[in-house]
Amino acid sequence: MFRNLSTVGLPLSGRPSELIELALSFGFDSMDIDIVDFQQQAELYGVEHARRLMVSARLKSGLFQLPVDLGGDEAAFKHDLSLLPKRLELAQATEAPRAAATIAPVSGDHSFKDFLDLHRQRLDTVGEQLARHGITLGLAIRPESDASAGGSQFINTYESLLGLVAVSHPSTGVIVDSWTLHVTGEGLDVIAKVPRGRIVEVRLSDAPREVRGVDLHTNQRLLPGDSGVIDSAAVLKQAEAAGFAGPVTPWADRSVLAGRGREKVVKLAGDRLEAIWREAGLPILPRWFMPVAKEGAPVFGEPMVAGAE
Repeated sequence: MFRNLSTVGLPLSGRPSELIELALSFGFDSMDIDIVDFQQQAELYGVEHARRLMVSARLKSGLFQLPVDLGGDEAAFKHDLSLLPKRLELAQATEAPRAAATIAPVSGDHSFKDFLDLHRQRLDTVGEQLARHGITLGLAIRPESDASAGGSQFINTYESLLGLVAVSHPSTGVIVDSWTLHVTGEGLDVIAKVPRGRIVEVRLSDAPREVRGVDLHTNQRLLPGDSGVIDSAAVLKQAEAAGFAGPVTPWADRSVLAGRGREKVVKLAGDRLEAIWREAGLPILPRWFMPVAKEGAPVFGEPMVAGAE
């Protein structure tokens, strides 16, 4: 397993060079990429230029968000699908072998069966393209009460997600998320039920003590280790026992990070992951890059200013 930084999981903004330096400084081994932005950069400057900072930093590519709305209307799905081959070529070129998508928690105008059939068919279609490029797709769920309001209930437990994966293309797998397991109330033993090799990512968060899991809202998602309600080390131990060796990503809602600087957020997340790593008994490899992130310091990948001290 390796520690992954996501600017979706921890809503962060900044130049790629700044974010890469933060990842390096605070113990992360990989970063998610924005495949749409990467495509724009590659079309302007070439693939090698677009990926140069990640290569120089020796950072792995974590995941990219699948740029396809699996539950959208037919016209939107066909449009997304028409753009997918080129984007998957670029993902392969930048050595990004994992994608992520979130299943809609409600089915809107469809019956459960019809929506399930629609997702299975679309996952087969997308899965064929992913497989040709050596990419696996991890599916996540949104079981929070505010996300599931309105419409007919769809897939909002891990048991039902595993049912969808079981009838979908073999390139489709599961994102194990400690927060959603806490919200659904399902035990960690569900991790062992994921078919071997089909855990794509592990996400770690925490939850407030005073709210039952079933009553939690999306904006109450805390950084791992904030309260100790969720045992992140136990999640990693179960994932390791299931044969998982991929990216582990800290996640928190934007609202709980408000008022903290970007550097403080990434440092805290990195420190928490290191503590969880030790508690789970996982090896921590020495860093090749030592922390240097300071206000006004040169940014990774950018030239020093003449005369700077």
